[in-house]
Amino acid sequence: MGDKELALALQGGDQGAFDEIVRRYQGRVYAVAYRLTGNREDALDVAQESLVKAYRKIDSWQPTGGFLPWLLRLTSNHSIDYLRKRNRRQHERLDEAFVPETEGAAVEPSMPTTEQEVQAHEIDARVRGALHVLSPTQREVFMLRHYEGLQLSEIAEHLGCTVGSVKVHLFRALKKLRGELEDLYQPN
Repeated sequence: MGDKELALALQGGDQGAFDEIVRRYQGRVYAVAYRLTGNREDALDVAQESLVKAYRKIDSWQPTGGFLPWLLRLTSNHSIDYLRKRNRRQHERLDEAFVPETEGAAVEPSMPTTEQEVQAHEIDARVRGALHVLSPTQREVFMLRHYEGLQLSEIAEHLGCTVGSVKVHLFRALKKLRGELEDLYQPN
């Protein structure tokens, strides 16, 4: 059964169709969520919530559009909303951090045991930081192209824009990332 038939069956109330959609796409949904959140636990939450949201909103899917791009767009949008909420909570905690503590000692973070772990951590932090300088759309286009392997036309359908617009977002994302990470490149 193809995606379109599964989605139509789900619209008709077939629970087995939803089970098959979850089986087929939970990995891709998780991958999109992880690429946007950058955190395993957050990505698991977002992926699960996105699949439930797809179940609830299946009536808004139109057979004229592809099902997978619709599902991935729903996941991307949910990931962005999740990050916005998380960032608001972090700002609130940051404000609370300036209130003097009256009890308890600060916990010292554990240090990596080897130089390689330190370097890997630094590089990972730099790459994650660099991704966060991208706009949400640039980050999404970059992730879908380079991590998910989607074609430009699929990304355009996913975002509901033109291929030319996708190319512009991808070009700008790559330019920003090169600028942010150029000191990591060490020619031999």
